[in-house]
Amino acid sequence: MKKYLLGLHRGLRLTYPRYRALQGFFDNDWQAAYQANINDWIEAGIDKKGIEKWFSQRQKINPDQEIKRIEDLQVEILTYDDPNFPVPLQHISNPPVILLVRGALEDSDWPSLSVVGSRRMTTYGQRAAEKILTPIAQQGITIVSGLAYGVDTLAHQIALQNDARTIAVLGNGIDEIYPKQNQNLAKKIIENGAIISEFLPGTEARPEYFPVRNRIVAGLSQGTLIIEAAAKSGSLITAQYAMDFGREVFAVPGEIFHHQAAGTNQLISDGAHLAQNGQSILDAMGIKAQKIPKLQIKLPETGIEHDILQHLKTGQARHIDEVIRDCGFPGTTVSSHLTLMEMKGWIQHLGGQRYVRRV
Repeated sequence: MKKYLLGLHRGLRLTYPRYRALQGFFDNDWQAAYQANINDWIEAGIDKKGIEKWFSQRQKINPDQEIKRIEDLQVEILTYDDPNFPVPLQHISNPPVILLVRGALEDSDWPSLSVVGSRRMTTYGQRAAEKILTPIAQQGITIVSGLAYGVDTLAHQIALQNDARTIAVLGNGIDEIYPKQNQNLAKKIIENGAIISEFLPGTEARPEYFPVRNRIVAGLSQGTLIIEAAAKSGSLITAQYAMDFGREVFAVPGEIFHHQAAGTNQLISDGAHLAQNGQSILDAMGIKAQKIPKLQIKLPETGIEHDILQHLKTGQARHIDEVIRDCGFPGTTVSSHLTLMEMKGWIQHLGGQRYVRRV
């Protein structure tokens, strides 16, 4: 029952390893996991820190109150194994195991583009965002960002202005909008997309939660665009997550004398795509622009994706280990490409790391 899963998340913070360990040992019986003794948790393989934290907190938690709080907010609860859990997040190294959703996530949200940048956006940054994101939004690509001041706020607004869907990822509880000045924007996002968080109601926005949030921003999308970032900007953390996940990274070049361009220029120097217009991003993501709203995804013609597709058959599921063995590519390479191929609609993930060809 999800109320016990919420209770565990409240007291423990369910990381993916903890989630899988408890799920396997208690065979998806979350009430049994919630009520189990320390010896069972030790046998399940939960880390010492997690065990100490949980058994010091359990008596303070009321699962019925947790689920009622969620229901009162009209929030959808998605767990990692739910059919509607975002496909891109199932393939990152440290996925969230619980997502709370206000609004709705749709199949059409993938592929999407994540956009992050400076909270102190310059006029140049604003002009660059409008030039690059407007044609992308007009093609129906969902825009993902973090609802922060500056670039994040503008990215959501551009999506809405062009009738595109947009997703905001919070670094705090799903019950609060941060910053509060974006309350009206948040309402529009809920009507035309979703606000999501892995943090339970009552969780305050804290500096250490934003890097945690950033991995979801990067993990949700096929590509991440950085618009203005100083040398030590938090946006660079998002870019690093995107690179670690095998996703495309785009950066807007800036004036070499402006501190807001130091981070983006360095990203380009390190191999990120130089973002000059929306079409270049669509091309790099393998999306063919259309005059009609629906997108046409290019089929692979050469390269790794073509080779992987050759080792998958329609209607016959294959485990990722078999694909890695037959293709001869490193496991991380195959995993990242399978994620992108699923977002493009070429293959389907059936769960348990098993894939089937769709085209």
